[in-house]
Amino acid sequence: MVSLFPAFVVMGYFLLGYAAFLIRCRLFGVPRDQEMESRGASLMLGMHVRHYFAWITRPLWRGLMAANVTATAVTEAAAAIGLLSGLAAALGYLGLAGWLFIFSGILDATDGRIARMRNEVSRAGAALDSILDRYVDTAFLGGLAWFYRDSWVLILLLLAINGTSLTPYIRAKGEALGMAMRDGLMQRAERLVYLGIPVALSPVVEHLIREPNEKPAYLLAIAGITVLAVTSNVTAYTRFRALLRTLAQKP
Repeated sequence: MVSLFPAFVVMGYFLLGYAAFLIRCRLFGVPRDQEMESRGASLMLGMHVRHYFAWITRPLWRGLMAANVTATAVTEAAAAIGLLSGLAAALGYLGLAGWLFIFSGILDATDGRIARMRNEVSRAGAALDSILDRYVDTAFLGGLAWFYRDSWVLILLLLAINGTSLTPYIRAKGEALGMAMRDGLMQRAERLVYLGIPVALSPVVEHLIREPNEKPAYLLAIAGITVLAVTSNVTAYTRFRALLRTLAQKP
């Protein structure tokens, strides 16, 4: 139980933060974030959650701004932490892996905001951010695949790797051809919520519902992996179909 203490601390921060966010909304209205509104909601992640995320992480990016940390440094730190999440997953520390993946994603969402506020946006920075994101996703899913290498869950993880690789690739291909392709069930923000959180909380849930095991199954993590495997491939397919349909209509 002692080993789960850090997880309870982090959970407590986000739960108490959400309670404070609801009180803030009740008294003064929803603290709207222009950047989140410009990106829009999705079927799996509404604006309420997006505004909460922007509000709860505001102290982080404001602190980084005050400390004069560059957007590139934040991008590199996000990538390093994301790669560590894959190593932690491969070694079986799924709770740690999940929280590292989530924190990496939070930093990844922060670097662009810092760059825009400092007017440091560049194509090189955008390319670096996008490429490192692919490394992080592959490292995390690869680490989980290694952990579940003797289980049927490996098939789901291979499907998830395929879907998460194709989704940004089809988007990039579409944009190169002059077509914006930002819709879909499972994008990066959704992956943090529907994969990162279940993996992070899986040791806690496992401790509560199952007897101690030398190699626990982590049922909540499997549920998150299943959702990702299905929705990421659905997203890739719908983007692929939309791309072909649009190209077919062009002369």
